[in-house]
Amino acid sequence: MLIIMKLSEFSSRKALTLLTGAFILHNTEEAVTMLFQPVESPVSFIHPPTYNQFLFAVSALTIAGIIAYLAAMRTKNIKTYLFISTAVAAALLLNVFIPHVVVALYTMKYTPGLVSAIMLNLPFSLHLLSKNKPSFQNHKQMLFYIAVGLAAGYALFALTLILARFLI
Repeated sequence: MLIIMKLSEFSSRKALTLLTGAFILHNTEEAVTMLFQPVESPVSFIHPPTYNQFLFAVSALTIAGIIAYLAAMRTKNIKTYLFISTAVAAALLLNVFIPHVVVALYTMKYTPGLVSAIMLNLPFSLHLLSKNKPSFQNHKQMLFYIAVGLAAGYALFALTLILARFLI
């Protein structure tokens, strides 16, 4: 018998599991669709990576995301869990808009990963952030975790692309 739960009934840890699954599906959508529809840069001074470079970077990020998920699920320290889960949710939430929605609106075309970003990452990221919010001592702590998560996520993405451009 299939049991379907409302998203609101999911705990923070179940929400992180859903978001991690969405992240893997999203990266798979990007990898598959980018092969057939390369990304167009909205500005001339940004040069998108080649397919092989992107595949290297998205694979490394997927592995990093799985490691972060495992670390969050195994920790007994609530602050560590909150940091990892909030940072991941914030990074994936921003990723919905930058680059996916922005590039799609600018080019008026589908951009690889757009569907899963909007249909999966957007609602699951928002849900996880809303589940985590009551566990924070104050808003400043949550905003700090979000800021660090965004900086770390985009730094990791930039480093993997730099490494990919160097190696491939």
